[in-house]
Amino acid sequence: MSETKKKIKPGLIEAHPDELAVVVNYEVQEIVNGEVVKREQAVKKISVKSLTDKTNVPLLASEIQEKCKLIHTSKIGQVEEILYALLKRSGPPPASPGVSSPARTKAAARPAANGAGDHGNGGAHSPAASASPQKRAPSASGGQPPPRSFRESDKVEAAEVRQHQQMQASQIFKAQMKQYEPAHLKDLEDYIEELYEEDMPKKVRATGMIAQLFRKTENFELLLQHNTLVQMLSRIMREEMKKSIDLCINVVSVFFSISNFSQFHGLIMDNQVGALTMDLIDLEIKRTEHRAAEEGISPAMVAQKALDASTGQVQLQEREKKLLALIQKQDRLLYLCFYLLLNLAEDVGIEKKMKKKNVVVYLVKMLDRSNVELLILGTTFLKKLSIYKENKEKMAECRIVDKLAKFVPVRNDVLLMSVLRLLHNLSFDVQLRDDMVRNGLIPKCVELMGVPRFQPVVLGLLYHISMEDKYKSMFTYTDCIPRVYEMLSRVQDLRNTPELIALAVNLTTNPRNAEVMCEGDRFDKLIRRGFQTCDELAFKVLRNMAQVDSVGIKRRFGPYIEQMVTLLKAPDITAELFVEVLGALANLYIPEFDFLGLVRKHDLLAFLATYSQPGAVDDDILLEVVMFVGVLCNEGTAPLLVHSGLVNTLFVLMGEKKEDDEFVLQIAFAFNKFLMYDDTRLALLNYTQVVFYLIDLLQDKNKEVQRVADQCLDIVMDTDEEWAVRIRNLKFEAFNQEWLEVVATPPDQLMGRTQPGGGGYDDGEVDYGDGGEYTIGGQRVLNEFEDEDVGAGYANGNGYDNGGYDDGYASPGQYDEDELRRGYAM
Repeated sequence: MSETKKKIKPGLIEAHPDELAVVVNYEVQEIVNGEVVKREQAVKKISVKSLTDKTNVPLLASEIQEKCKLIHTSKIGQVEEILYALLKRSGPPPASPGVSSPARTKAAARPAANGAGDHGNGGAHSPAASASPQKRAPSASGGQPPPRSFRESDKVEAAEVRQHQQMQASQIFKAQMKQYEPAHLKDLEDYIEELYEEDMPKKVRATGMIAQLFRKTENFELLLQHNTLVQMLSRIMREEMKKSIDLCINVVSVFFSISNFSQFHGLIMDNQVGALTMDLIDLEIKRTEHRAAEEGISPAMVAQKALDASTGQVQLQEREKKLLALIQKQDRLLYLCFYLLLNLAEDVGIEKKMKKKNVVVYLVKMLDRSNVELLILGTTFLKKLSIYKENKEKMAECRIVDKLAKFVPVRNDVLLMSVLRLLHNLSFDVQLRDDMVRNGLIPKCVELMGVPRFQPVVLGLLYHISMEDKYKSMFTYTDCIPRVYEMLSRVQDLRNTPELIALAVNLTTNPRNAEVMCEGDRFDKLIRRGFQTCDELAFKVLRNMAQVDSVGIKRRFGPYIEQMVTLLKAPDITAELFVEVLGALANLYIPEFDFLGLVRKHDLLAFLATYSQPGAVDDDILLEVVMFVGVLCNEGTAPLLVHSGLVNTLFVLMGEKKEDDEFVLQIAFAFNKFLMYDDTRLALLNYTQVVFYLIDLLQDKNKEVQRVADQCLDIVMDTDEEWAVRIRNLKFEAFNQEWLEVVATPPDQLMGRTQPGGGGYDDGEVDYGDGGEYTIGGQRVLNEFEDEDVGAGYANGNGYDNGGYDDGYASPGQYDEDELRRGYAM
């Protein structure tokens, strides 16, 4: 006898092309003996004619999801996007001609709906399978809004996740309570009496009825005033937790209902419910691990087979059906347990106790399960715990990033957001950032940049990864740079999107990334926008490009240098913008550019001279002035530099900032340019002591400073023979100073010097004689191993002359064994 069933499979959710309505497509399948024999496409239309600007869109989306069984809770975010699209379409037509007509609006809305439909079934027990991020559309309206800041987005997403979790807890309760009749408060004593029964089904029923009563807040006052009810339930949980999973679900749901109110947390802790919940979680995890070890069956394997069975590919055996039902109950129990603990974790002291009982390890193990709602709750709880270093380190030990990487991307938007927020918290750690890159999260996150909902958290995550220089080049081989540029062009005020501008700044420090950012007309549009908005953050990106060692990129600035100087001299320019514009100019050495004409037209040297005096401006501005002066120096501007007094000013500044390596290095670079041209070189050599300063810098601890100083001296030696001789002598004296001091010291002073312990000598106690010998501390020492009268040296009775050492030194025979051994003690 054939068995015929009908099954409804939800599909695409989209906006109605003409009306204010949400359209849900679904498929009706006719299944005979486990095989799909017929498929019919159907549509359900949900009208939202009351939708206005004052409508609470998130609340309306939740109501639509609750009333329409075809829409899973994971699709609430998608329904919100469609409602926003409908709201935008119903209002005044936008200024852009691209979406002015209803037909164009429909065409623009469809890609987003199609992409959302590909998320598939996000049911409670479907495996968390990855979906192609390319199918995700930017927004339902067809045009991307400017990205929000992470802080603003985080608040919205946290509220949504909280609401989602509460709805899921309510659904678990409803599923558990279907097997019981309605409970009444007047029958409470009867339910309590049944708790004392030996018959387990009666206990389960009694706890289920009491759980129903606790679902109504109006019953709390009478229930919590009962003398023994809460204590009795905690005792049952302690003694009976191993006997019935249904009993555990009912009892935990009671304490979960109580935990939703912070004022009752003390009551829960007084009855040790938190510790009992941890023990219950530990028990269920060990049961799962035992089943996996004994039978080789994991919850994920059962869930995958159940999914295949739902599509008619396979049929579940009786044993597998029972196992699936057990896993579903176990997932409900674990969900309630962790949600109860999450509520209690509002108190940091309680959270620390949970940490000691390995709550982090238990939560990481939940990432191996396939229940979507349990995964959302687990990642939310882990995010809360990850702000503490000890918890983060424990997560790293459990290789949490390896477990999370498989969920990026994932078909469930709420789960994906929760995973991304957790990864963002973990990305503050260097080791975990390495794990993220190793698991290929850079290209995955770049793909998610196109989804407005995920943009803030993804930008923050990529920004943290981009802080590592070794990973910046990996962004070159993705679409990250074009996407970042496109977002920069849409944002009116970059201060509202700090993660975006921070990512752009980090990436453009890499030469190849800077070249990609400059491709086509991107550079011209970016710098024009910078001039239009006078935004220092935009010029910070441009400054990074100017610092790249690429003549091609520097030449792109050529047509805009004069405009940058005009902006630099504007009376109303802010200090932040001044630094960024000046910093960009200070790195733009373009050989063919007419710097002489620029200097004369804008009286630039006099302007810089006012900023170059020590103490006149902050050091960051003064440093950029020094660098810009070096850039401006060429054969044409050299006489003007001397006349402006900047040559002497920089020499004085060298002495003022001698303790600052960066200042010393940049001034040395400027001197390098000055010494290339006759006017500035003569001014330095004739009117300053620059050579002696450069000689001193050869002994600097900074190798780069040494290198630049040596280059400067080489230029002087190549251009002036007189100075060349002096520099050679000065270098010799600098490198042999200690030896020269010894040679210049009179012998009688060397004889009188002793070390603090007496009888010793230091490096200065050397007196060189004329006969191929020298003395150390008054002792004559042969030089070049000269032969002496050997017989004269044998004296003092034992064949050896003391040779100037007093008799206080012990002979070898006077040391005992202990003293010898003591010398070899390690």
